[in-house]
Amino acid sequence: MNFKDIIERGNKLLEDHSNLFNRLKYIPETREMTFQIINDGDLNIGKPRFKKRNFLWSVDLLAELRDHLEDVWNFFDTYSHWIDNSLFSLISYTKRRESKKSLIFLLEKDVWETSEVYGDYLIEKRDNHTIISYYRFNMKMKSFKIKVSEDSEIKAWILMDAVDQIINQFRYLWSKIETEIKTCINEKYHKEPKLLISSNYLKKQLEKTKEIADVMPEAALLNLGRICEMWLLIKLEKDSSGFSEDSLKLAERNNIIDKDEFKFLKKVRRNYNDLKHKRYYIIKKSLIISLINEFSNLFKL
Repeated sequence: MNFKDIIERGNKLLEDHSNLFNRLKYIPETREMTFQIINDGDLNIGKPRFKKRNFLWSVDLLAELRDHLEDVWNFFDTYSHWIDNSLFSLISYTKRRESKKSLIFLLEKDVWETSEVYGDYLIEKRDNHTIISYYRFNMKMKSFKIKVSEDSEIKAWILMDAVDQIINQFRYLWSKIETEIKTCINEKYHKEPKLLISSNYLKKQLEKTKEIADVMPEAALLNLGRICEMWLLIKLEKDSSGFSEDSLKLAERNNIIDKDEFKFLKKVRRNYNDLKHKRYYIIKKSLIISLINEFSNLFKL
């Protein structure tokens, strides 16, 4: 485990996290808001709302945010044994536009309809001041005494506070991610890095396969099948797909393999699968050695 890599990658992530926050936190201030007062008996309740329900992102900024959240997700997935479950709704690509706790949802939707920041403002006018109380879930969260009594001034104050509520919620969620990144960097135990299979790795495996083909043809065939599968994944630039005929056809359509190579890989695949799945499969040592030599002649690793 290279702790230097974790520290460098984590610190770069924290730097990006901070820079992006300073750009995103101003989004609520740029969105036009509306305001209405609802009379409920003797109570006057102020309700601020976004005029347009959905924020129109710039392509570059939204792409930058998505890429950053993906970087955060990959960092935790690579190194951390411990991830706060509440982070999944913030950064998981499957939840970003669905969860009301999601950062993207928070910035782009009409958040005054969500439980995280939705609230009402009770307005109580006095002779020379006004008391404004912010309620969520029918509970008073805070109360302010302001030295204004004109409706226009009260409206301006509430709209400004409404924007602050959104920014504060965004800051709270953004800080949770920052805390988890710092914690992961400082933890004693981290996940072991995943081995990324390369052409050099396959070349070494092929040499080992040649060495055992004469005495362990079954193991040699299994390893050759895996080598072919991994080679195909590398060429298709995929992480996984299986050694399927569809993958072979895709490689042929993309001119990654020609017809002879397609036929050869199909033959390896058939023998490889027969060995794995059939109870009565006769191993012909000469066939396995022939397949290994043919692979060496057809493909460059």
